[in-house]
This record gives sequence, C-alpha cells and structure tokens, in this order.
Amino acid sequence: MTSRIASKIMLVVAILFVSLLAACGAFEYNGDYPELFSVAINSVLGTQGGFSGRQGIQPELRVLEEDNYGRVMFMYSEDNAISPVSFLIMQKVEGDYVYFYQHYNFFSDSIRHLRQEPDEDKLAYLKEINNWNQEMSESSEFFRTQIVRRPESGPVPNDIRVEVFMELFPASNVRPSTIAANNPFLRTDRYGRSVYLLSGLQWKYDDVEHERVFVHIAVLFQPDHNFDIEKGTLVITDYYNYQTDLRLFMEANGWDTPFNP
Repeated sequence: MTSRIASKIMLVVAILFVSLLAACGAFEYNGDYPELFSVAINSVLGTQGGFSGRQGIQPELRVLEEDNYGRVMFMYSEDNAISPVSFLIMQKVEGDYVYFYQHYNFFSDSIRHLRQEPDEDKLAYLKEINNWNQEMSESSEFFRTQIVRRPESGPVPNDIRVEVFMELFPASNVRPSTIAANNPFLRTDRYGRSVYLLSGLQWKYDDVEHERVFVHIAVLFQPDHNFDIEKGTLVITDYYNYQTDLRLFMEANGWDTPFNP
C-alpha cells in the first residue's frame, strides 16, 4: 500500500470519527441565560460552550449589570485556550434573536476565575464603546444571531475542516478527537462566510534546530467553503487584544458583502 493511499484512508477514518463525535455528543447549555450564552459563543474566538468541550461541564456565566435600556453586561468563562474569562455586553433581545455589536462587544482577561475582580478601567471603556445607558441604536447597526443552547458547528463540512487542519498543522499527530476539539465555530455573515479557530502544532525552525509549537489560527471560509491559505488565515498571538486584527482580517476577506465567486 502506497503512503498516499494510506494517508487517504486515515483522512476518511478521521472524518468519520469527527462526524460521530459531532452527532453523538453535542453540548447543551442548561443555565438561565441562553441569550447571553448565545452572545458569548458568537463573540469570543475559541468558545465551545463549556468546560472540556462535549463532556457537558457547564460554562460559568454571571450577570454584572443592566442599564436603563435593557443592555446587559456579563462575565463568561469556559475551557477556552485563548480566552478563559471574558466580559461582554448584549444590546437587546427580540423574540428568538439576540443583538450585539460585532468585534468590540467584549474583552478577555488573564484572570483565571470569575470570582476575581476585573479591571474597572476596561469595564468602563467597554461600556463607553457599547453606548451604555444611551438610547438604543437602530437594529441594523448590530449583529443578530438566534438564541441557542447548543453551539453550532457552522456551515463548513467536517471533511473540509479536517483537510484544512492537516494542511495548517503538519506537525500534529492527527487524531479525530483533537480535530473535533480544535475547530470551534465563531459565526457566519449574511452571505455564508464563516470563521473558525483552529489550533494545532507547527514546526518552528531556526539556524540550529527545529521544534514543534502550538499555534492558534483564525480561518475564514468563503460561502462556497473555499479558503485562501495566505489571505484566509490569521495567527492569533495576543490572546487579549485581537479584536481589531480580527475585524480587519474579516473585512479583507469580504465579510458581510455580496459574494462574487
């Protein structure tokens, strides 16, 4: 059996296992704030919905404050490799949908537990840029997403995500469970583009030796599920201040504009 055939067989087996994991073990949030849960998983890169992925350990979520117009500021924590604790603002709820500002409706922190005190200056700035205690803006200014209790896997099929993972992380020993746990879906735009966070091992070379390093990469897929390995990837290096880099990256890939293949 040639190495190419063996590799294809391994890929097929990996895809089947990932599909089984997604179908059999979907996490479900059972707390009191599904609207806030939905904001968190659609805002912060790497969110999967709980601790230890699909093993069912609930995220920590606590309401901090509500303004005079119904905005809610809250804290959210889960088993997220780049953002263990985040502070977010939801603008409003209408029917089955929740509304928030894209990109700047949150900040993440290095504190490891919700009971630790957050940075008051950062909280004040978060309020300011989210119009805290100001009259509500038109809904067209917000990102809207459906309220859910289960994180979505997004529109890109498992087999494509597995192939992209293998291309981006050739130094990883590919295991279906590893792939399934390291491509959490962020959100999709009105035209079908989608963003995921993929995490894995890459080779790092210098003049003397090489080593394997763990890397987090935001990947943007176009509506036809294609992606450009140069333009469609963003390495996340600053885990707490990536919002502007992510916004510019998404805009450079046509985010929320008509798709012309």
